Amino acid sequence: MRLAALLLFTSLAFAEPPADVRDFFRTAAEALVNDDASAFLAKFDRSLPGYDTLRGHVQGLLAGHDVGSSIEIVNHEGDNQRRTLELDWVLVTTEKAANHSNGITRRRIVKCRIERRGKQWKITAFEPVEFFKY
Repeated sequence: MRLAALLLFTSLAFAEPPADVRDFFRTAAEALVNDDASAFLAKFDRSLPGYDTLRGHVQGLLAGHDVGSSIEIVNHEGDNQRRTLELDWVLVTTEKAANHSNGITRRRIVKCRIERRGKQWKITAFEPVEFFKY
Protein backbone atom coordinates (compact mmCIF):
# COMPACT_ATOMS: atom_id res chain seq x y z
CA MET A 1 0.00 0.00 0.00
CA ARG A 2 2.81 2.41 0.85
CA LEU A 3 4.50 1.68 -2.47
CA ALA A 4 1.27 2.38 -4.37
CA ALA A 5 0.81 5.68 -2.53
CA LEU A 6 4.43 6.63 -3.19
CA LEU A 7 4.08 5.83 -6.90
CA LEU A 8 0.87 7.87 -7.11
CA PHE A 9 2.55 10.82 -5.36
CA THR A 10 5.58 10.54 -7.63
CA SER A 11 3.47 10.51 -10.78
CA LEU A 12 1.49 13.53 -9.58
CA ALA A 13 4.66 15.39 -8.63
CA PHE A 14 6.11 14.85 -12.10
CA ALA A 15 2.85 15.70 -13.89
CA GLU A 16 3.42 19.43 -13.53
CA PRO A 17 6.00 21.17 -15.71
CA PRO A 18 8.84 23.12 -14.09
CA ALA A 19 8.04 26.54 -12.64
CA ASP A 20 10.11 28.38 -15.25
CA VAL A 21 8.07 26.77 -18.04
CA ARG A 22 4.79 27.72 -16.34
CA ASP A 23 6.09 31.27 -15.82
CA PHE A 24 7.15 31.49 -19.46
CA PHE A 25 3.62 30.80 -20.68
CA ARG A 26 2.03 32.95 -17.94
CA THR A 27 4.04 35.95 -19.13
CA ALA A 28 3.13 35.17 -22.75
CA ALA A 29 -0.57 35.29 -21.84
CA GLU A 30 -0.01 38.51 -19.86
CA ALA A 31 1.67 40.15 -22.87
CA LEU A 32 -1.48 39.56 -24.94
CA VAL A 33 -3.72 40.88 -22.16
CA ASN A 34 -1.47 43.95 -21.83
CA ASP A 35 -1.73 44.63 -25.59
CA ASP A 36 2.04 44.16 -25.95
CA ALA A 37 2.71 42.46 -29.28
CA SER A 38 6.47 43.00 -28.96
CA ALA A 39 6.68 41.23 -25.59
CA PHE A 40 4.51 38.37 -26.85
CA LEU A 41 6.46 37.92 -30.07
CA ALA A 42 9.75 38.03 -28.13
CA LYS A 43 8.74 34.60 -26.76
CA PHE A 44 9.12 33.15 -30.28
CA ASP A 45 12.31 32.33 -32.12
CA ARG A 46 12.30 34.40 -35.32
CA SER A 47 13.42 31.34 -37.29
CA LEU A 48 10.19 29.54 -36.32
CA PRO A 49 8.43 28.28 -39.47
CA GLY A 50 5.62 30.75 -40.17
CA TYR A 51 7.01 33.46 -37.87
CA ASP A 52 6.17 36.31 -40.28
CA THR A 53 2.59 35.03 -40.60
CA LEU A 54 2.33 34.67 -36.82
CA ARG A 55 3.63 38.21 -36.31
CA GLY A 56 1.05 39.59 -38.75
CA HIS A 57 -1.78 37.69 -37.05
CA VAL A 58 -0.76 38.83 -33.54
CA GLN A 59 -0.29 42.46 -34.56
CA GLY A 60 -3.65 42.44 -36.36
CA LEU A 61 -5.36 40.80 -33.41
CA LEU A 62 -4.05 43.34 -30.90
CA ALA A 63 -4.65 46.30 -33.23
CA GLY A 64 -8.38 45.61 -33.35
CA HIS A 65 -9.18 43.73 -30.15
CA ASP A 66 -8.81 43.72 -26.42
CA VAL A 67 -7.69 40.23 -25.51
CA GLY A 68 -8.11 37.95 -22.53
CA SER A 69 -5.79 34.96 -22.60
CA SER A 70 -5.27 31.86 -20.51
CA ILE A 71 -3.00 28.91 -21.09
CA GLU A 72 -3.12 25.53 -19.42
CA ILE A 73 -0.36 23.03 -20.06
CA VAL A 74 -2.13 19.79 -20.96
CA ASN A 75 0.82 17.61 -21.91
CA HIS A 76 4.57 18.07 -21.82
CA GLU A 77 7.75 16.13 -22.17
CA GLY A 78 11.40 16.98 -22.40
CA ASP A 79 14.21 18.28 -20.28
CA ASN A 80 15.68 21.59 -19.13
CA GLN A 81 16.92 22.39 -22.66
CA ARG A 82 14.03 21.34 -24.91
CA ARG A 83 10.36 20.58 -24.28
CA THR A 84 7.38 19.59 -26.41
CA LEU A 85 4.01 20.75 -25.10
CA GLU A 86 0.30 20.70 -25.79
CA LEU A 87 -1.46 23.79 -24.49
CA ASP A 88 -5.15 24.40 -23.91
CA TRP A 89 -5.17 28.04 -24.99
CA VAL A 90 -8.22 30.28 -24.55
CA LEU A 91 -8.54 33.70 -26.14
CA VAL A 92 -11.46 36.01 -25.38
CA THR A 93 -11.55 38.95 -27.76
CA THR A 94 -13.60 42.12 -27.77
CA GLU A 95 -13.43 44.68 -30.57
CA LYS A 96 -11.72 47.85 -29.38
CA ALA A 97 -14.13 50.10 -31.28
CA ALA A 98 -17.26 48.41 -29.89
CA ASN A 99 -19.01 50.06 -26.96
CA HIS A 100 -20.86 47.04 -25.62
CA SER A 101 -19.54 44.15 -27.63
CA ASN A 102 -19.75 40.65 -26.26
CA GLY A 103 -16.46 38.83 -26.17
CA ILE A 104 -15.78 36.03 -28.63
CA THR A 105 -14.10 32.99 -27.15
CA ARG A 106 -11.66 30.88 -29.10
CA ARG A 107 -10.26 27.72 -27.53
CA ARG A 108 -7.82 25.29 -29.05
CA ILE A 109 -5.24 22.70 -28.15
CA VAL A 110 -2.04 24.04 -29.70
CA LYS A 111 1.23 22.20 -30.04
CA CYS A 112 4.57 23.83 -29.50
CA ARG A 113 8.20 23.19 -28.81
CA ILE A 114 10.35 25.39 -26.61
CA GLU A 115 14.12 25.45 -26.44
CA ARG A 116 16.58 27.30 -24.26
CA ARG A 117 18.36 30.19 -25.88
CA GLY A 118 20.91 31.14 -23.25
CA LYS A 119 18.95 31.39 -20.00
CA GLN A 120 15.56 31.99 -21.63
CA TRP A 121 13.01 29.74 -23.28
CA LYS A 122 11.95 30.46 -26.86
CA ILE A 123 9.10 28.91 -28.81
CA THR A 124 10.73 27.19 -31.79
CA ALA A 125 7.65 25.45 -33.21
CA PHE A 126 3.96 26.37 -32.92
CA GLU A 127 0.86 24.87 -34.54
CA PRO A 128 -1.41 26.31 -35.71
CA VAL A 129 -0.20 29.89 -36.19
CA GLU A 130 -3.70 30.63 -37.54
CA PHE A 131 -4.96 30.44 -33.95
CA PHE A 132 -4.19 34.17 -33.63
CA LYS A 133 -5.77 35.19 -36.96
CA TYR A 134 -8.73 37.55 -36.62
